[in-house]
Amino acid sequence: RALLDGDAALAERVLSRESQVNDLERTVDREAFRLIALHQPVAGDLRMAKAVSRITVELERAGDESKKIAKFAARLATGEPQGPVRAVARYLRHMADLTTSMLRDAVRAFDEYDSAMAQSVARRDSELDAEFAAALRQLLTIAMQDQRFLGATIDTVFALKGLERIGDHAKNIAEQVVFVASGEDVRHRPKGVG
Repeated sequence: RALLDGDAALAERVLSRESQVNDLERTVDREAFRLIALHQPVAGDLRMAKAVSRITVELERAGDESKKIAKFAARLATGEPQGPVRAVARYLRHMADLTTSMLRDAVRAFDEYDSAMAQSVARRDSELDAEFAAALRQLLTIAMQDQRFLGATIDTVFALKGLERIGDHAKNIAEQVVFVASGEDVRHRPKGVG
């Protein structure tokens, strides 16, 4: 929203939360390690501790991507050309909605040990990738037509890529949910398998 609305205050609010996200990641990671070190967990507990540790890393990295987008939004609000952002606003909005729902559903699937919900998150990743590719094609057309927008176009590509990466982090969280629920490691599985 900060990027699409040119809202500097909202961008600053996103940026101000980074240290909190980093602190939470360290706390959860420390607690997962403490569980392993002090309580000698059995297989299911060990899978849970490992998954929690990986999930917190994914959430922190999604926060890093949000920070990058917020920095661009703050620059955009101070006068950087908005043409490229406006040209792909529909894609940005759709990708943002998709990544937000994927991330929420991935965390909810973890909270509820819902492997089916986790698998639906992973399947939505291909829709996100298609939106990213379509937006890139449109931005390349803009860059070729008017080189004055080259800097803003590159920043817009990075914002789109940030949203695509947040979707990847949601998918990675969903894969951890499947791991916790079933013990099956579905990472690096070829598309269309399973």
